[in-house]
Parts: sequence; structure tokens; C-alpha cells
Amino acid sequence: MSQLEVFNASKSDIYVSLNNGSFFTVNAAAQVTWQAGQAVPPPTFVNNTMAGIGQLKLGDNIITTYSSTSGPAEAGTCTITIPENISINSIQLYLFWKNATSVAAIVLQDGQPFQAVIITKATTSVLLNAVSAIQYPSENNNMNPTQPSAGSKIKIDL
Repeated sequence: MSQLEVFNASKSDIYVSLNNGSFFTVNAAAQVTWQAGQAVPPPTFVNNTMAGIGQLKLGDNIITTYSSTSGPAEAGTCTITIPENISINSIQLYLFWKNATSVAAIVLQDGQPFQAVIITKATTSVLLNAVSAIQYPSENNNMNPTQPSAGSKIKIDL
């Protein structure tokens, strides 16, 4: 298994579910130093396409989040895609409180960003593209606009 760390750079606790698993808490950042809070213990990352409920895997992953300021009634869901065709050593998931009903996330592999999303219950769906710091094949960063959405997806490919 590879390493997965989940960080919260916000002033509010964020609750996270991976692939329909139980919610776990990612504590708020220390407000004086803004040192990111972490999930303890960190969730499991399985470095293949077969993972259990509550584990992150290669390929498509369902992430559901809500902040302590909104509660579970405002939970949003989106898909985070971990590339299957590159070597993954460690995954970092940085979470940011955006507003009372939205959480932003940036996903990194060995410290290099490859995906950013805003997870919200709203019904808007937007895809933004940017130049990648690491050149991952673009097929891993495409969002199918015809797939049904359980919530809003604002995806920024880096």
C-alpha cells in the first residue's frame, strides 16, 4: 500500500467519506500558524483499481464532504480520478473550506498537483483546464459531461 495523507487548511473541521465509506474527521488547521490539520489515522490508499469501501484507489473515486459549519444535510459528492498508468508513491489530499456548503480539494501525487475540485451540493457543473506541472495523459483527467451528477462538480485539471 502507498501513503495517503488528508490535510485540512481551513478554520473548520471537514468530514470526508471515500468510496461510500464511513465519514472521518479532518481536524481544522491551527488558526494562529495555519498548520494544516490531518486525519488521524489517515485513510488507506490501495495502489490498484480494487479497493474496499472507505479506501482510495487508482481510477475513479467517490468523495463526499461537508464542513462542520454546514452539517451532513449539505454534503456534496464528486469524483476524483487517480491516474492508473503512472507510478504512485504517495497521494496528498488538501481540503479547504470554501463556504457554508462547499469544500475545495486539491489532489497531489508526490507533492505535484494533478486535480482540483470544488465539492458542493449545488447543481452547477463546470470543467476548467490548466497546464499540468506533471504531464499526465489527458484521458485520466477528462470528465464525462453526460454522466449523472449526485452533486456539483467543478473540476480543474492541473
